[in-house]
Amino acid sequence: MIYPWIWKRLPGGRFGKLVSAVVLLAVVVLLLWYVVFPLVDGLLPTDDATIGE
Repeated sequence: MIYPWIWKRLPGGRFGKLVSAVVLLAVVVLLLWYVVFPLVDGLLPTDDATIGE
């Protein structure tokens, strides 16, 4: 599994690993929110409605 692999490679004890995991998760979320999603938004047809009258 991927989560035990990440957990074993994080530095520190249990508390340090928890803090590192939270920081890592926050970095991934912010990277997606501010970089990836704006780039993909221009490629998606969000103005085309599929529900008609």
